[in-house]
Amino acid sequence: MKERLEVRLTEDDKAAIRARAKACGLSQSEYVRKRALGYTPRAAPNDALHDLTAGLCEIANRNLSKETEAALLSLLEQIRKELFGSGKD
Repeated sequence: MKERLEVRLTEDDKAAIRARAKACGLSQSEYVRKRALGYTPRAAPNDALHDLTAGLCEIANRNLSKETEAALLSLLEQIRKELFGSGKD
């Protein structure tokens, strides 16, 4: 069962929360809930970053040496973790 919590804010505070939630790709409620529970949401990567990582994945699917493929996959995993988080948040 979901409960409702009311919070009083200034217009400026509400605008700041709205902007930060949007940058993270979250609703205002989800953003405030995550912040209140100690999680710091990251700004959502833009479409260009998604396209770049998709391009790197496409290159990784080519006929590469085992060493090059391993290095590329390791780099892609580092990029994914840095930009998109663990996927468990």
